[in-house]
Amino acid sequence: MRYDEDEQGEVRMGAWRRCERCRKVLPAEAFEGESTTCEACLAGPVSKPRTTRASAVKTVRTASPPAERVPLLGVVGSGDLEVRERRAKKAALEQLAEVHSEDYEQLLQAARRSEGLRA
Repeated sequence: MRYDEDEQGEVRMGAWRRCERCRKVLPAEAFEGESTTCEACLAGPVSKPRTTRASAVKTVRTASPPAERVPLLGVVGSGDLEVRERRAKKAALEQLAEVHSEDYEQLLQAARRSEGLRA
């Protein structure tokens, strides 16, 4: 800490103040009277207010749609036994839906209604 003597010779703690312009904490002697700006800032050139820089340009690219997966219906032995069974059922169901489309639609609507789905 810094201690100073005043006019009567009494010891007191030094007075420090913050300049409003440069934001430095300076002793009270660096200020003129009750001014909030230090003498160095008053004597120096006036600085221009900072301007904000433009943000960097961001290029946004839309992702290309994922490639459509081709079912492996013709490949024998690819995958787990359960996977191959599901694939066989799906292929048979698609063929049945093509051959008997009206009956398939009626059965599908009935199954959806029993599950509480809209038909």
